[in-house]
Amino acid sequence: MSTVILGGGIIGSSIAYYLSNKQPTEEIHVVECSSQLFSAASGYAAGFLAKDWFAPSLAPLAALSFDLHGELAAENGGTEKWGYMKGSALSLDVSTGGLRNGPRGDDWLRAGTSRADTAAGSRESQIAEAPTWLTKQKGAALEKISDDDTTAVA
Repeated sequence: MSTVILGGGIIGSSIAYYLSNKQPTEEIHVVECSSQLFSAASGYAAGFLAKDWFAPSLAPLAALSFDLHGELAAENGGTEKWGYMKGSALSLDVSTGGLRNGPRGDDWLRAGTSRADTAAGSRESQIAEAPTWLTKQKGAALEKISDDDTTAVA
């Protein structure tokens, strides 16, 4: 029996990957309707992964997804093959007012804020020893917006 997956982004590709591991003899077809590669959400993420930048209702799914990326990297040499690495995220504000005190909230899209703002709202901390090249502009402020090892690039 064949399986047809609609959409070749990260969700469709992930489904195809896990199905192929579970039942490698079945035919799996991924159908992508876009005429351009990387033209939707998966293409705009640029490999940035976050474990805890989500509304509470999505937190368990986000944590699972983040952990699965780490497992895939460990199983397949992700550090060497595609540059997977965990880290922390920083926000650089070069406006004259320093760090923003704008709207924040769990529903970052409707509130007109960003996921970085949402994440920073729970653990805001200015970096004490910021690299000079990042903060040499007058009024620049560097803020750590994620805990260590809760963000990654792939």
